[in-house]
Amino acid sequence: MKYLARFIMMAFMAAMFWGLAGCAPANYQKGIRYYKPDDVAAAVRELKPLAEQGNAEAQFNLGSLYYQGWGVPQDYGEATQWMRKAAEQGHVFAQTTLGSIHAEGVQGAIQKDYPQALMWFIFAAAQGDMEAMEFRDTMANRMTPTQIAEAQRLAREFKPQNVYTKSFQEFKALGEQGDAVAQFKVGLIYYGGQGVPRDYIEALNWFKKAARQGHPLAQYNAGYMYEKGEGTPQDYVEAANYYRQAAKRGNRLAQYTLGYMYEKGQGVLPDEIQALMWYNLAAIQGEAKAKAARDRVNVWMTPAQVAEAQRLAREFKIVGK
Repeated sequence: MKYLARFIMMAFMAAMFWGLAGCAPANYQKGIRYYKPDDVAAAVRELKPLAEQGNAEAQFNLGSLYYQGWGVPQDYGEATQWMRKAAEQGHVFAQTTLGSIHAEGVQGAIQKDYPQALMWFIFAAAQGDMEAMEFRDTMANRMTPTQIAEAQRLAREFKPQNVYTKSFQEFKALGEQGDAVAQFKVGLIYYGGQGVPRDYIEALNWFKKAARQGHPLAQYNAGYMYEKGEGTPQDYVEAANYYRQAAKRGNRLAQYTLGYMYEKGQGVLPDEIQALMWYNLAAIQGEAKAKAARDRVNVWMTPAQVAEAQRLAREFKIVGK
């Protein structure tokens, strides 16, 4: 049953087409966009924070990278850990891949465990995965009645993990003690309604707590919520204020959005030089929308205005570095 490497590759590529719903999903999309043999390290940097926040797609993809040693040192234990986190949340590719890992084992690292393998194939097959159905039947044919009974017992006693519910109280306790990262994570949980009722007011409250401590993603998300009127009346002035804080800390989406607000005069006085400066800074970091906006405004700006915007961009220093 030599299907492990083939399946991991197939499943990992298929999962690349799955999106991430919720607040400001661009980070996840960036991690996926960077998945290339010559830039896989960038994918790891983007996927790992999302995996730690409990996103099953990111956990599965990160586990695949650890298994193959792409962008990270090859580590089968770490790979299995991330795969299991995703599988426990019902991620069908992770369940089938984890079953394959336990079925084949890895010499010197992971022992074969047929009951574990069959349990994960059973779960994935129940979700309609055709590969898992094939693997389940193949696995069962090579197992003893005792091993099958053990797999069935494991399946009966399995309790799916809700990472958000499991971690919420821990994050909240740390956040109440002033931990900015935990405050940001609590905001994400409230925003997505992951394990708790969705509550934009609470999400914004926690994002603002973290934003006050200089957390750039929290600053961006607070700006986003003020811009869209989520959990608060729409307020472009406050949105621009939070976007500026995040932009000064190097967040490229905030830089692009702040440039747009300067171009359109939303929450700030119209200022094409400021707009182009922020577009330039975001474009340097690879933000595609900023590149298009930069090229657009360059058409009608004078050479002197363009030169001034470029000077400001060159002299820009990221806050906190």
